[in-house]
Amino acid sequence: MVVSLTLVEKKLSADRPAASDPPVHSPLFVIVFTAACLFVVIVARLWFSTDASVVNVSSEVMSIVSFVHGMTLFVFLGRDRITMPGYFMASSAAIVGISGLLVIPDPYFIEGARPEVYLNAALFASTLTQIGIGALCLRSDSTGRPEPVMLPLRTVQWAQGAGAVVLTIAAVLGDRLEPVLDGVGFSAILLICVATLLSPKGLQSVWNIVLVLGALVTYPTLIISGTGRLRAIALILALAYVFFLRYGRRWMKTAGVILAPILLAGLGAWRKEYEVSLSGDYGNDTGLSSMFVAIGNFGSLVHDSELGRLPTLGASLLSPLRSALPDDLAPHWIPEAIGYELAALTDPELYGTGFSTVASIYGDLWWNFGALGLVIGVPLLALMLDRIDVWTVRSYRRAAQGPRDLLYFVFFASLLGGVGDIVWAGFHTWIVRMYARIAALLLLWAVTFYSPAQNFPSYVSFGTQGRRTTPRCSLSRTSIHSE
Repeated sequence: MVVSLTLVEKKLSADRPAASDPPVHSPLFVIVFTAACLFVVIVARLWFSTDASVVNVSSEVMSIVSFVHGMTLFVFLGRDRITMPGYFMASSAAIVGISGLLVIPDPYFIEGARPEVYLNAALFASTLTQIGIGALCLRSDSTGRPEPVMLPLRTVQWAQGAGAVVLTIAAVLGDRLEPVLDGVGFSAILLICVATLLSPKGLQSVWNIVLVLGALVTYPTLIISGTGRLRAIALILALAYVFFLRYGRRWMKTAGVILAPILLAGLGAWRKEYEVSLSGDYGNDTGLSSMFVAIGNFGSLVHDSELGRLPTLGASLLSPLRSALPDDLAPHWIPEAIGYELAALTDPELYGTGFSTVASIYGDLWWNFGALGLVIGVPLLALMLDRIDVWTVRSYRRAAQGPRDLLYFVFFASLLGGVGDIVWAGFHTWIVRMYARIAALLLLWAVTFYSPAQNFPSYVSFGTQGRRTTPRCSLSRTSIHSE
């Protein structure tokens, strides 16, 4: 009996890759890397202030620094796993760095007589803030990839079945589920994919690979149908985070950085095809205009501030509450979302029609508190990103305890996956898009009360001196079979 249990233990250990060491960043590296990025950005800004003819070169330098800084931290933070701060840095590299390079040749939509000047100011403020957040995230980065968790087979089957039922209902009802269709479909697909990734066989099973890919394809084709690229990205980011918790290696993150432009181009083509299907006009748009408009609109905010517009002093941060209430119950003193208010500045002819736009998280902070908002935002955003990441890892370690704990982990994964919404549009979009996702998870959580709670171990521990010692958790026939 002891021999057979020992063989089981060896099999479990062989199937479970070891946890990675916690990331350790030398204080010297943090200081030198941060100082070098700051030095280049400040010199580029000062260079422009002494020679206005080089404003575009100055903006290009800042955009490149933003991209290199963001992608470097994405690879370094978390060592073998992906982190929420790393996602934030990569998103900022795209929304600020790549977008800046795309806008520089033709900043036609930025308000002001010299739009390139205000674009330069927006890039300077955004890149400085990004570097500051990155420095604090490097200092707080201390959690490596945890011991991989494998779900009991019964929990996997419950999650896949419940997710499939919810997804089928969403697909059948379609537009009749608006405006919660996206969130319901998102949560159902994420639950199916997470349970499959954390199943005993994981991606060693061809069936599991097909199931995950099929579920991912279902989201853009049946749920959001050509719109909402950031919603699709949020699902991909949440799932990639879970993938790296079990299989992650740093070289995979580097490969992800290399493949990111291909992903962006694909999403742009997808959006372009959808726009052509509506208007029939091919035009010259790449399909990425809504991505790079954020940094340009931040430039318009800088110009508007020069004209005397006062910050809202945080009032617009309450707009998610207004969105959660019926129009008749929403207090008049809570403003509309920043996107609708921005339309009055950037697209006055569309103001009041339901049109909204974005100005990035950095523009959101500027809109609320001016330049002081960017200073305050550095420690607050760094703290928020770090805490959500820590809570997500903590919930992951408990996910094998039963369906409710798995749903708790899926909630944090979906919260973390929406980091692109934060960088692109600020807090409003991130929070409001979570409403329907949370509602779907709460419904599934309530269903778990109609079945007995199950606790299954994810590993066992035995003595090393030839005799059996007290295991860390009970070993059941179900758990052995599921592994």
